[in-house]
Amino acid sequence: MKRIFLVSTLLLLLLAIVGCEKEENKDKIKLSDVKIVKELRVNAGSCKNGEIVVINSQKELNDIYKNSSVPKDLNNIDFNKNSVIIGSYGTTRGVYKIKHNFSKVGDKYEYTLTITLDDTDVAQGVGFGIIIEKIPSNSEIIFKVNVIND
Repeated sequence: MKRIFLVSTLLLLLLAIVGCEKEENKDKIKLSDVKIVKELRVNAGSCKNGEIVVINSQKELNDIYKNSSVPKDLNNIDFNKNSVIIGSYGTTRGVYKIKHNFSKVGDKYEYTLTITLDDTDVAQGVGFGIIIEKIPSNSEIIFKVNVIND
């Protein structure tokens, strides 16, 4: 009887450990990088400060730049294969560099922009963008900005 109790207790403990390991691995799998084809530092057209816009067609691109010319980095985009995300972000100092990360989390996307500021006192702001593998027009994108004072 003691042996049956000991064996069943060990089996329950083993199942609990295996279940925890599967749960930890499931959390790690949720985040996957989406290929960034090209990083851009461009005029953001009619984008509002702190917002991003997903562009999936030449018409949408032309609409964003209806009051200015389309930047040369955005010419000849193959919208059958790629999407463009552009935006702008205001800063209180000069911008030294920017870094982009775009990932899929479950059924949503996460775009993290890291801006490193320099010592200049000019309130500069930055226009930015990325060309990525095609995503649906109605995709939900969580936009995060990290500002680093260098």
